[in-house]
Amino acid sequence: MLILLFFFLLISFLSLFVGALMALFSVNEQTLKESGYSNAVAIFHLPELFQKKWYKPNRLYVRKMIIGGFIGCLSGFALLYILNKLGLV
Repeated sequence: MLILLFFFLLISFLSLFVGALMALFSVNEQTLKESGYSNAVAIFHLPELFQKKWYKPNRLYVRKMIIGGFIGCLSGFALLYILNKLGLV
């Protein structure tokens, strides 16, 4: 079970990491101009990373990858913490 949990955490982290790298190339240029930021690195600010309007319409899967990876990492580490408190890890 523990191996499966670590595999789940690895997949979640990779999804979050790859999604964050792809987010730089998925920025909606019109939203970037309206926001007043000078370059696409502004998508790495936490609120912009999760907002739908910051992504190109054909690249919304990148946002889903980031959200899925983030939720997977949170739930996986929470489960590890609970298992540690119960003395199972």
